Amino acid sequence: MPPEKHVFRAGDSPGQGSMHQQGGKTVFRADGGKSEKRARKEPAPEKAPAPHREPAPRAPKPRPAKPQKAPAPARAASPWPARRRKNRAPLIVLGSLLALLVVCLAGWALDVPGRLAGLTLPGGSSSSATVQEGKDWPAMVGDRLVSEKPEKVVSLSPMVTEALLSLPGHEALCAVTEYCDTRSTGLATVGTPLLPRTEDIIALAPDYVLCQTPLAGPVQTELEQAGVEVIQLDTPADLAGLREFYGQLGALLGGNETGRALGYGVIDRLESTLAAYNAALPDKASALLLPDLTGLAATADTAEWTLLGQVFRHPLPDAADWLAGAECLTDEDAENDLDQIRAADPDVLLVANTVSPEDLSAALGDLRAVQNGAVVYVDLRLTETLSPRLVFAIADAAALAYPEFAPAS
Repeated sequence: MPPEKHVFRAGDSPGQGSMHQQGGKTVFRADGGKSEKRARKEPAPEKAPAPHREPAPRAPKPRPAKPQKAPAPARAASPWPARRRKNRAPLIVLGSLLALLVVCLAGWALDVPGRLAGLTLPGGSSSSATVQEGKDWPAMVGDRLVSEKPEKVVSLSPMVTEALLSLPGHEALCAVTEYCDTRSTGLATVGTPLLPRTEDIIALAPDYVLCQTPLAGPVQTELEQAGVEVIQLDTPADLAGLREFYGQLGALLGGNETGRALGYGVIDRLESTLAAYNAALPDKASALLLPDLTGLAATADTAEWTLLGQVFRHPLPDAADWLAGAECLTDEDAENDLDQIRAADPDVLLVANTVSPEDLSAALGDLRAVQNGAVVYVDLRLTETLSPRLVFAIADAAALAYPEFAPAS
């Protein structure tokens, strides 16, 4: 049997009262001592006297009030605001450092290394915009008014094919030429730009045939009699023309407003990357583009130089219409005339990827670019079509010409 528990209530005096059993406990109950003591301690309230009532045989004892603590000083009573104020100075310093870091990173992103490190393909899958069908029709494309988005399009131009493949909605492209980009592999081929196979085109029943070179009269007539419309686009000669070229093809696929903006955006992204080089390169290195080893080289007035000229200077700025082009094409001598290229001696060479390093070294091994390994092999279809993807070859060539701007590996 557990021992008895004696419980004394607060304020009870053990000297007066009696012991009682309550709930299995022995409880000491005072005989009025506590009440008399509280009556002596508490002053009478300053109120009007209450009406006289007969006292109850036994008044219940009031619960003792909890003792009130003395108010603590203000700092101890609410320490958090003061503590926050005390720690605010380190936070301000940390915030300032973070802001400075953000500014530095923003400046670094505008520099060439940042541009190269984050280089992505302009247009194509990198474009986040979507074509909104039924919003922008009819649309002007070339000299034609297109009433709605075409379901099938045939390209008779490698440049048109390159542009279409860089734009949303390029699924409408159903046939290309034999000279078009390998990314179009799997599509039907319908001959060459100058000699298209009209019967194959008509069998595909396209809405439009796109070209840059005017079609021969009989070809044009046969297509039109079969209900196939032909749209001829001007060949761009500079970045402004290239931007308009992509804008018109964007309008064909996505409408006069939405699609045109998508086309412009592809070239705008390319131009901003090239502009970053221009801003960072006070002295440009010289470069030459060689399609082969016959003595040909792109001059500063060619379409192929349109993009390269944003990053490099031409070693022979007065040369026009391709270096030694006419002589080399008619020269029957087995020895190619490469004297002008040797005299130019550029800092960087961009050479067609059909030329082997061994052949280049044998023909032009005395050039500084060859001796220093400053050679970039390029798919010439990118230069011939002024493809935005040419920016990758330009970046490679710039890394060789300007090692101080090359991204860290």
